[in-house]
Amino acid sequence: MFCGCDSRVVPTTDSAAPQTQAQVSSHLSEGIAIPVTEPIVRVRLHRVGAGQPITIGEAGQSLTIRGGGAKIQIVGTVTLWREGGHWASRQGTPLSSAIINTPIIDVSAIDPMQVSGKSGRRYPTTIRCVADGDLFDVINVTPMSEYIPGVLAGELFEGWHDAAFEAQAVAARSFAVSECAQRQSRHWDVTDTPASQHYIGVPTWSQAQSTAAATAGQVLTFDGQIVAGYFSSCCGGRAATALDAVGPNPINSLAPLGGHGNPAACTHAPRYTWSDSWDAKDVARALQKFGARVGRSDLKRLRRVTAIRPIKPNQHGRPTMLDVGGAEVRCVDLPGIFTESGLKAPPSGWVSGRVRSGTLHLEGHGFGHGVGLCQYGAEDLASKSSAAHDILQFYYPGASITKAW
Repeated sequence: MFCGCDSRVVPTTDSAAPQTQAQVSSHLSEGIAIPVTEPIVRVRLHRVGAGQPITIGEAGQSLTIRGGGAKIQIVGTVTLWREGGHWASRQGTPLSSAIINTPIIDVSAIDPMQVSGKSGRRYPTTIRCVADGDLFDVINVTPMSEYIPGVLAGELFEGWHDAAFEAQAVAARSFAVSECAQRQSRHWDVTDTPASQHYIGVPTWSQAQSTAAATAGQVLTFDGQIVAGYFSSCCGGRAATALDAVGPNPINSLAPLGGHGNPAACTHAPRYTWSDSWDAKDVARALQKFGARVGRSDLKRLRRVTAIRPIKPNQHGRPTMLDVGGAEVRCVDLPGIFTESGLKAPPSGWVSGRVRSGTLHLEGHGFGHGVGLCQYGAEDLASKSSAAHDILQFYYPGASITKAW
């Protein structure tokens, strides 16, 4: 249930890289330029608390540790934590004063490395630790070519048709390029969770590697710009637009992110339609809490929920807003509103329902935000002999597939 393509959620919206990151435009009002060299992707794996250790590597592995202009080599593992504004390590790891006092430590190896807290996973190239006082982020810094196979293995099911994998590879690569361009002033680009893209490091099965290689350097473009390759598990039969479901960023106004009006291809998906229930008082409190956080007095005053009604459909017939007791809530916000109050999140914000005997019963459509590629729809099209480029044209109408590097 919580793996592969069924893990999609609504996305929410320094660096001293070991290689030069591709130069892309940071002027988002002018769009994101197509990179001409392979980007480096910085994937945040952990946010580590004060005094909490992280272990990198495995027994017998040769590691190179760099920081503050210094370099040391060890065999085995390195365990690091923050203490008193400095790096600390287990006895026997000879960190130099330059490394102890630098804000950034890079650990690299020829073979993929293990990272504690990520059981069974191995990560390529470099593990970077970036200090924030006595906290720090653990980041996998790796070329796009090493990143995409780990996304495919995290997002799709082994054994799905290659065309679905190839379409997902192009979409995921385009999304990552977009994120890298927008975060050049930050020390990480994406997380390894479905809030960005589900990334598991080096795959243990070959299909993810081969389909990523078959599409190497290919990205979605429109009018000389990168099309952010948004995707979700199942659109529920009606496409959302990026402007409605992701946000008003000018990059979301490109025509291919306006959705498709074709018949649904995801009717076989487990959550094409679904139903579930919640305690109505808990839902009312969640909406009140959200209203207080975002300054919505109408939601802060909400005392009870009797019904939720979808309103304001887009050009494809998918609602963009919900009427909750006269207050309007964006469909895209609903899962997060539930989550931040500790409630089970609905699979999508496209819902309707009423309260009976104190319980809110919702019926919904799809899993995820519904923008761009629908993973179950892509697999259905692939099973009917559609090629990757046909699938991408279906879900990003008008976009071109461009070999960028």
